[in-house]
Amino acid sequence: MLTSWKKQEDLDFLDRVSSVPLQQSLRHLQAAFTNFFSGRAKYLNFKKKRNGGSAEFTKSAFKWKDGLVYLAIGCRTITD
Repeated sequence: MLTSWKKQEDLDFLDRVSSVPLQQSLRHLQAAFTNFFSGRAKYLNFKKKRNGGSAEFTKSAFKWKDGLVYLAIGCRTITD
């Protein structure tokens, strides 16, 4: 579904960032709903925008080469 969301005109901002943190956030959301509906957790609490942002990258999103760390960034260049 994430791929189709990135193609929608009103959600084009999703294509400007790496897909790894987006996928991780969907995995966390799925786990939260699973825990809620199975009775292992209470109501979901969503983060507020004012608290700043965070991103979680998986181990496969990193590459170590010549003493530098590279992140998998699936961005495209936006020109005006």
